[in-house]
Amino acid sequence: MLRLLKVWFIDNVHDILIFVHRTFQMIMGPVGVIALGTIAVLIVTVAFQMSRVPDLKTLNQYHGADSIQIYDSKDKLICNVPLGGTSIAVPLSQIPRGVQMAVLAAEDHRFYQHPGLDLSGISRAMLANLQARRMQQGGSTITQQLVKNLFYGDEQRTIDRKVAEMLVALSVEQHYSKDEILAMYLNEIYFGNGAHGIEQAALKYFGKDVWDLSLAEGAFLAGLIRAPSFYGDPEHRQEAFVRQWQVLDVMVEYGYISQRECSWAKSKMLVFKSINSRVVIHPFNRYPYYVSFVLDFLRQHFTEAEMRREGLHVYTNLDRVAQEAAEQTLAREIVRAPRGVSNEALISMGAKDGAIRAIVGGAHDYWSNQWNSATNPHTVGSLFKPFVYLTGFLENQINPNSRIDDAPIKIPVEDGKIYSPVNFDHRYMGKITVRSALANSRNVCAVRVAQMVGISNVVNTARLAGVTTPLPQNYSLALGSAAISPLELIGAYGTFARGGLYIKPWAIRRIDNRSGHTIASFGPQVRRVFPDEPVFYLVDLLQEVVEHGTGTQAKLAGRPVAGKTGTADKARDIWFVGFTPDMVTAVWGGNDHNLPIAGHNVTGGSVMAQVWRDYNRAYYAKTPTPAGYLMAIKYQGAGTEVSAPAPERRRARSSTFRIAHVRQPRRPMRVIQTNPPETDYYQGAIRRNNNITDYVWAR
Repeated sequence: MLRLLKVWFIDNVHDILIFVHRTFQMIMGPVGVIALGTIAVLIVTVAFQMSRVPDLKTLNQYHGADSIQIYDSKDKLICNVPLGGTSIAVPLSQIPRGVQMAVLAAEDHRFYQHPGLDLSGISRAMLANLQARRMQQGGSTITQQLVKNLFYGDEQRTIDRKVAEMLVALSVEQHYSKDEILAMYLNEIYFGNGAHGIEQAALKYFGKDVWDLSLAEGAFLAGLIRAPSFYGDPEHRQEAFVRQWQVLDVMVEYGYISQRECSWAKSKMLVFKSINSRVVIHPFNRYPYYVSFVLDFLRQHFTEAEMRREGLHVYTNLDRVAQEAAEQTLAREIVRAPRGVSNEALISMGAKDGAIRAIVGGAHDYWSNQWNSATNPHTVGSLFKPFVYLTGFLENQINPNSRIDDAPIKIPVEDGKIYSPVNFDHRYMGKITVRSALANSRNVCAVRVAQMVGISNVVNTARLAGVTTPLPQNYSLALGSAAISPLELIGAYGTFARGGLYIKPWAIRRIDNRSGHTIASFGPQVRRVFPDEPVFYLVDLLQEVVEHGTGTQAKLAGRPVAGKTGTADKARDIWFVGFTPDMVTAVWGGNDHNLPIAGHNVTGGSVMAQVWRDYNRAYYAKTPTPAGYLMAIKYQGAGTEVSAPAPERRRARSSTFRIAHVRQPRRPMRVIQTNPPETDYYQGAIRRNNNITDYVWAR
């Protein structure tokens, strides 16, 4: 019925207006024209209000569940998250009859007799509204209140909304039995103090389940419904007790209870005891760190009222294989971590599209400490050095085979002080190539390059790559004195993996409302921030880190890897951030108290590189490279392309790292030189005949 009414209203509004116009012209003349405008506005606004109502056949799928349904990358449901610990649905059979009768007495004693509208109640409300000259009362039945709560929320009372509410209420009565409507109502209605639904109200006010409520307690809760914010306030407890007695008296009046039962209930002293732990009952115990990240995003863009009204269905990029591999790896690795490493975190995204596949913000139970270390900052140490060397490539100050003096250095800084960095091993190697300097994470060399190009330019490079955290403008930044989150770091290293294209990591693909209408959609926003060749140089050096440098523990058999180790001062934070052609992953280890990690040679390379490797092994064991894929060569060495000493030229080699998978084409691929349309999909970078081409995009 409702669907037909909605279609009829929307499709025939024009004809209705013409009919009303002609009728008023014939019958009432000029007076009718004035009334015509009022009726026309009412018709249009009622049609609009009704168009917002979803299919009532699915009403019982979300009653009492002002919740967010979250799905993974394959559109499989992960969890149903109640908003702020909202209602906990219980069947009507588990709600004591005395509690049901108390609500009926308080709100709608003719509920089982009327068809969804109570004409006597509407008449009383209309009289009160005329006397007050505003919409003061609604005369709402329980069915109308249910419709209001589900579809219209706290919107202002208007005539058009009231008319639409009545029409929808009549339709609800045709779709559901009285008992079903009452159950939906009791599981949905607000009782104050953040308690939605009768079960949560029982826990919130009396610390017990609804089926254990006494008549006195049920009458108290029923009395809250009329003005929950007022009566639910402990400061208005006396007024709430008066309201409770009124409900009990009405129950006697309508024959729900005897006078003796009423007197007994009034004599009972109510004991208030809240149990919050039962209200917030681990609603997303699967993948809690990823889900909490999604919820944080939603709270930034929607009010709770909007989320309750829309009934959000959120479709994410969560890859269950990646997420479970991450959780299992950290749970296993934290047991054998060095003393002082009491926590670890991991975040992983697709290299091609920036879609966040897995988030684990801690190695222990989420509910014992809900701090997400994957999205909060930690001191990065040598992870920052790639930004320094990339700046040197961009400024044409260095190339991979340039030589830098790995020797003590003293740099005058402000206030007449001297900055003198030292290497991790307190040794010096003399003049070495940029390739060797980054592969072996030589501190002095990084500072020399930063001095050469200017620290402000280094900061600008980090900004363009995707680092938004405030960065200090001093030379210690070259050694990673800044605190940056793993989330930002995978975004920045993803820029390297894509050859200079930045995509902000994103977790949500689209958001639908409970009617199935998409209200927001998201995708990779691609922006070129660096020319490709300097980035290719850097990626080649990062591959050297894994092949022969500090990150050898991150090697994967048969798969190219590029990345960088990081160890903060006094080993308070240890890292590895790396990427394969299709995955960018950051792993962090440390503790929640910023204390030094005990033990000899505890570094990102010796500890976290292994964690990174084990996670990727577990992931790729279940997601092998698809058949029909070729690996595109990204960089053909530098020995014959730049000026370098003869020994370095003799050691010039072809890089084996490939930026991304490229499917064997059945037709020539189109090369796009600038940012592609959002509908295109990033595939990789290739070199043809030793000439760098730009990125290949395929529909």
